[in-house]
Amino acid sequence: MAKVPGTYNPKTKVWEGEIPGSHEPGFVEQPLVEVETPEEIKAMHFAHGSRYLAVFEMGDAHIILGHEPEGPGKQLRWHLTISCPDRHPTWDEIKTARYRLGGPDMVMAMVLPRPEDYVNIDAQDHVFQLWQLVDDEAEGW
Repeated sequence: MAKVPGTYNPKTKVWEGEIPGSHEPGFVEQPLVEVETPEEIKAMHFAHGSRYLAVFEMGDAHIILGHEPEGPGKQLRWHLTISCPDRHPTWDEIKTARYRLGGPDMVMAMVLPRPEDYVNIDAQDHVFQLWQLVDDEAEGW
């Protein structure tokens, strides 16, 4: 069977290990549930060269996981986007999504660009993005 982008999406493997570090008092990890990917998100991601795309909910956090050609040399790297409808995701939510979906062996970073490269729109005010560091970028972290 041919794997046509946007039509074949196996269930994403979720890492079940212990999330490292401390947690804020009262934090309770919510179930991570894979949901149907909206067609407009599929179209946007696959038009830009994504090789994989999945959408999740974790409590009121909305998460998108993609494998995309980005950064220097347009290398394939994992990209995790996490948002909440009316607040910033907490650090516990961000790191839980990162480790559950990226596993323990990947290095990811939240990039804060130069002011002139900063992109933000009102509809995405509570969105945080993490990018996989690849090759030499990940050494020493």
